[in-house]
Amino acid sequence: MLKTLLSVFGIFIVLTAVTTIAMNDFSPRHTLFLLADAILLTAGAKLMQEAKSYYRVMAAAMVVLCSVFVIRYVTPTAVKVWDVNIYFSFCLALVNIVLLISAILPRPVLQKLFLVLAGAALFAPILLCWGYYATELSWLNVDAIMAVLQTNSAEALEYVKDRTGGYSVLLALLFAAGLAVWVKLASRITAAKKSWKRIAGIVFFLVLNAVLVFRTGDNFVTSIFRETTDYQKNYNEYARQKEIRKQNLSHIMLQNNTGRKGIYFLVIGESQNTLRMSAYGYKLKTTPWLDSMKNNPNLLLFQHAYACQVQTVPALSYALTAKNQYNSVKMEQAVSLIDVAKAAGYQAVWLSNQVRFGGWGTPVTVIAEEADQKIWINSHQGNTLDTEYYDGELINRLQDIKRSDKMLIVVHLMGNHISYHSRYPAEFDKFKAEGKRSEYDNSILYNDYVMQQLIDKVSQWPEFQGLLYFSDHGESVEQERGHNPDRFVFEMAYIPMYMYFSPAYISANEKTFRVLQASQAQYFTNDLIFNTMLGIMDIRNEAFYEAENDLASPAYNGDVNRLKTLYGKRSIAEDVAAR
Repeated sequence: MLKTLLSVFGIFIVLTAVTTIAMNDFSPRHTLFLLADAILLTAGAKLMQEAKSYYRVMAAAMVVLCSVFVIRYVTPTAVKVWDVNIYFSFCLALVNIVLLISAILPRPVLQKLFLVLAGAALFAPILLCWGYYATELSWLNVDAIMAVLQTNSAEALEYVKDRTGGYSVLLALLFAAGLAVWVKLASRITAAKKSWKRIAGIVFFLVLNAVLVFRTGDNFVTSIFRETTDYQKNYNEYARQKEIRKQNLSHIMLQNNTGRKGIYFLVIGESQNTLRMSAYGYKLKTTPWLDSMKNNPNLLLFQHAYACQVQTVPALSYALTAKNQYNSVKMEQAVSLIDVAKAAGYQAVWLSNQVRFGGWGTPVTVIAEEADQKIWINSHQGNTLDTEYYDGELINRLQDIKRSDKMLIVVHLMGNHISYHSRYPAEFDKFKAEGKRSEYDNSILYNDYVMQQLIDKVSQWPEFQGLLYFSDHGESVEQERGHNPDRFVFEMAYIPMYMYFSPAYISANEKTFRVLQASQAQYFTNDLIFNTMLGIMDIRNEAFYEAENDLASPAYNGDVNRLKTLYGKRSIAEDVAAR
């Protein structure tokens, strides 16, 4: 008995000392978990025929499972001593349960099959964390997982091609080899001879480990996947309530059927960064058309637009709905721009070169599916990312729209999405000196051409009133970080925004135009596109319209100290002060 107590005490001291020294911190309350670990390790060894084999396998498994501490240490993600203790206890209890179940299985075949499946479940999240770190040099997060869940296999494959190398193969080989070693070593562990006391001990041991798993189940690794599930549920709820939102809006707008007649365009760019646009001061002439339009009295070029988030789905979920960073509207109750336009008597059109995920794929597609006319030029409906068409094809498809005298047309470009070289035809391969950066510049050049063609065409329509162009988010081209929020730099939030109005609109709405004209130097985040479009179209219903968030309103609040990005996590004032 004394030997057992000394063993428990010794293991407890070692675990406490290691975590305290490693973290330079001590948490008495959370060392209780380490005491539980010491008790369970000692008890586990007693229940096995060979204690040394049990300790060896346990040590090897814990080294692999706890290797994620290295990632947390080398990345700027805060981790506390109690995070370490809780996660360690969680892993130890899980491995204990697996080893004991394996040790009491009656047949070697069943034992090995169980160990393969259990080992894959145990170690796959660790492989995922290391794989993500290898590609992004950062800790795996909810945004990264949602970006995968809200895309398709083709985009994932394209991402792998662009962002991974031989290390991905190496990780896969290490995983397979490690799994084989795990099965070989763990299958050698057998339970001690059976007796009623031994059976009772095994049952009690399993219960204790299960309790510890439950108590430590919310740790810094499992929280990634738990929060991802919560995130997905929230957006599923948003889609589920679309009919309720539509009914509520219909009731409001039937009493106030407002809005200016004519055709209005909202054009959504993709991954476009103002730092690579000559219209915003870039050294290379990547936007010759926009450069030439600066002196055109019909075009307004906004100098200080930022993305509210740096990935497409979260950015557009706010930009296209009444939800923004500055109000308390619940996402699931936020009406969309399409909803409002339809209720105000507009025909709504969605014209897109993005992949069509389907009605329940993403919140953006849920919004798009509410349009009266939907034209997706990517005919494979989600089976491919590298669409058969460049964005210029969208100009040709304008003829497919059944026009009326009161319309909102949303055009969603493929824009400057990685892989950059896939976004433009050969005749736009002008810049070549900087590899991928030059490919990005070429995609900007082509985007400029597409917008020139679009505005030249629609401005000839007699019903045309105005067009607003903005990008969903920017792209870290100089530092080659893409638009990963976990590696955020403000470059990812720098976006272009400009508007073009017909002479008829300017004449009929001189006050609104003058306000917009005077606002070109205002700071702005793209989650306020919803209110600004309503202001341009003169749909101002107090149930959802916010004048302080509308660039077309004299009441717009452009105070840089209130404006945020990353869903409120970073202040625009921080960037302004640094530039």
